Order: sequence, then structure tokens, then C-alpha cells
Amino acid sequence: MSTQTERSNARIETISEVTGWLIAGGIVTMALFPLALPILVLTGVALLPLLLPVVAVGLLAAVVAVPILGVRAAGRRVAGARRRRSAGQDATPRWAGSPRPGTGR
Repeated sequence: MSTQTERSNARIETISEVTGWLIAGGIVTMALFPLALPILVLTGVALLPLLLPVVAVGLLAAVVAVPILGVRAAGRRVAGARRRRSAGQDATPRWAGSPRPGTGR
């Protein structure tokens, strides 16, 4: 019977220890909860100088990329119009100058 009593005591000690740690964690959480929002705000302010160079590099990349993408899009339009003309089609859409099909306009 002493084995059963030892097991029972071990379980009680384990439960007591876990309960103590959970209560201590709850106390610390409740004590630090009012500081959570100021810590988040201060962290954001502290990280702001690190974010500014990233934004500057992004804007610089956008200033370089937008004209390149515009030239490529214009080139695709011109190439498409040339292809249509060489295939014997007019560069204007079928419905240009006449009512759009299915609209009655």
C-alpha cells in the first residue's frame, strides 16, 4: 500500500507545483498588462528609423521601375498593332464606329 500512497503524494505534489507556477504566471501577467500598450508604441517608435531606409529604397525602385514598365507596355501595344496590320486586320476594333455588339447602341 505504501506504493499507492507514494504515487498519490507524487501526484498531489505535481499538481501543487503546477498550480503554483500558473498562479505566479497570472500574477506577473496582470502586473505587466498595463505596460503592454506603451511598450508596443515605444517599440514602433524605436523601429521607425529602421523602416525609413527601406521605404526610401522602395520609392527609388518604383521611380526606376515605372518608366521601364511603361515603355514595355507601349512596346507591346505597338507590336500588337503591327501584328494585326500585317495579318490583314485593321488596327481598330471590329465594333469601332458602329454599335457595340449586343448593346443596341
